[in-house]
Amino acid sequence: MKIVLLQSGNQGFFPRFYSDLTRTVEKNGDELRLFVPNTGINNRRKVPHQVIWGSRLNWHFHFYMYRLTGLQDIWSFFSTIDLIRKIRKYSPDVINFHVVNDCNLCIPLLVRYINNHNIPVVWTFHDVRAITGRCAYFDEVGCYKWKTGCYDCPTNNNWLTPSLVDNTRLEWKIRKKWFTIISNLTIVTPSEWLACYVRESYFKDHPILVINNGIDTSEFAKEQTNISSQILNNGKKIILGVASVWNKSKGIDTMEWLGEHLGDDYQVVVVGNIENELKKKALHLLCLPPTNIKSELIAIYQKADVFVNPTMEDNFPTVNIEALASGIPVITYKTGGSAECLDSKCGIAVEKGNRKALLEAVIYLCSHFEAYSRENCIERSKCFSLSQFDKYVELYHCVSNK
Repeated sequence: MKIVLLQSGNQGFFPRFYSDLTRTVEKNGDELRLFVPNTGINNRRKVPHQVIWGSRLNWHFHFYMYRLTGLQDIWSFFSTIDLIRKIRKYSPDVINFHVVNDCNLCIPLLVRYINNHNIPVVWTFHDVRAITGRCAYFDEVGCYKWKTGCYDCPTNNNWLTPSLVDNTRLEWKIRKKWFTIISNLTIVTPSEWLACYVRESYFKDHPILVINNGIDTSEFAKEQTNISSQILNNGKKIILGVASVWNKSKGIDTMEWLGEHLGDDYQVVVVGNIENELKKKALHLLCLPPTNIKSELIAIYQKADVFVNPTMEDNFPTVNIEALASGIPVITYKTGGSAECLDSKCGIAVEKGNRKALLEAVIYLCSHFEAYSRENCIERSKCFSLSQFDKYVELYHCVSNK
């Protein structure tokens, strides 16, 4: 069978997700193509079986129309026609949406095409923007207007530059109208946390499944040595955090607070890009740049004693699974589905925003390694192995009857 993945950008965790899914699909004898818009990131970070659609000007036009009107998902007419032309040429049996609300698509045009050709759609939600009038996460501000209709958005948008006007009421209605009329639609969420919210949204009458994110756990369990990780051989307990981009939502200020309040026996290390203003304040952190070399990242994980994820907004972060697969226990806030990968033998989850509890958990865990052993962590990580992608293949065949 032929499968199309529709995604806005090759960034963050997605390239690794796509690579693992592609291997699983091809092992099953099926074909897969990734359709991404014509942007600088997607041209620089090309992946196998990638199909570029639209023009380089499209995103800029769509973005500025969003800035002026507060509306998304209705612009990009000509670029969406180009996407449809290329999808038609490939003739897929199923389309898997990922992040599509990102200033590049005319959703009504695409939905009409999909329904007219009876193409099943699997939609993987990586955040909540498909059920809201704008925002990607709402739990930090405690806003639940999306259940009946968004308006006066309190987040001022937490993933894109704010628009000049708040048109979330109309955008919510547009999304409800067009998303819910997709004739053969199955929703996939990586966490139970998100699935619960989707069941309360305008998607409640559609099938909603949970398929956790998965990684190659065996790869992270193999012992790695790397020159970069040798700087962590300082005799201190290493408290590690990893993110593609560190900001307040990811908890960089909390990591700095930990570095300030933990004793001299500890070293707090963060890996990833840090916003410039926040980096100047990171006086108690050892900041390492992001790396695309997987063996290097694994070596850094394996040098750590504890992994801390103080994220304030998240779905089902794969960094937690990577840490477990590397044999180190995880401490996280009870944010989104962040704690769903943990059990009592591999980590601790504390209430979101409770820094004191986070600090106490770090100290406790570092003195009770026997209860959170490397073996326990690796064994738990196997629940989130590449077998998760087999579930996607099974779903593709189920919805397409192939």
